[in-house]
Amino acid sequence: MDTTDNKDQPAREGKFFYESVQDAKTLVEYLRALTDGFEKGEMRFSRKDLDMTLSPKGLIGFAVEAKAKEGRMKLALKFAWREAVADPERDTDNLVITSGGGE
Repeated sequence: MDTTDNKDQPAREGKFFYESVQDAKTLVEYLRALTDGFEKGEMRFSRKDLDMTLSPKGLIGFAVEAKAKEGRMKLALKFAWREAVADPERDTDNLVITSGGGE
């Protein structure tokens, strides 16, 4: 059954893609929504033609890629997990992220 046509029931499988240019304030709102979704164990992604829900649980794979070259900056975040799979061993290599600006 394809749930992408039913607005009341978000898809649990498939692919959601969205790309745009936003200001930093809007991006902070998106990041807060993602943080809330991880805390609550559910996040919903919507646009006019697709509605998808993801349920992050257990250990979650996390990757960060930051690039700077000739004035062009890129930051990519990636999260991955499996549903209903035993938790793998936790990685012991810890990442530190700090905001700029000094103290």
